[in-house]
Amino acid sequence: MRGSLGWILQLVGLVVVGSALLVGLLQDALRTEVAMLAIGSGLFLLGRRLEKSA
Repeated sequence: MRGSLGWILQLVGLVVVGSALLVGLLQDALRTEVAMLAIGSGLFLLGRRLEKSA
């Protein structure tokens, strides 16, 4: 259960990071991009931690 939840969180984190890069390029919103990068990387790391502990 934890492994699959960790994998899903990693995937969501990567999607958020990818969309943050697009927001930064297309809308030139640096603060929004940095916030989205922080959230995405946090989700990815949380998912990685859950996956490793399973």
